[in-house]
Amino acid sequence: MFYTTINRQRVLSLWPVRLPASDGRINEWHRSAREAAEHAMERWIRIVSNRNLGAYEIVEASAQIPDPEWPKYTFHELLKIGFRDRIISSFDHPVLKRVRGEC
Repeated sequence: MFYTTINRQRVLSLWPVRLPASDGRINEWHRSAREAAEHAMERWIRIVSNRNLGAYEIVEASAQIPDPEWPKYTFHELLKIGFRDRIISSFDHPVLKRVRGEC
């Protein structure tokens, strides 16, 4: 799962957060990251790595911070910017040709 994030300096990024495995098992780091991403949709937060806990801790901002000013990009545009030439957009892409044994 990719989450669109923005920090206080207005730096935009895509945050990859792993989903549970097909059998439903989930790593605590991944679970706590997803929880933090969901929490961040409502409040400014920061996450702190807690090795003893084996997960991230969520720290909510204590100050009243205004809502972020999001740039006018669609999610698709953000993916294109973030992954540039690493997007497979056709069946003739070199990666797919290599997988099919054509080169």
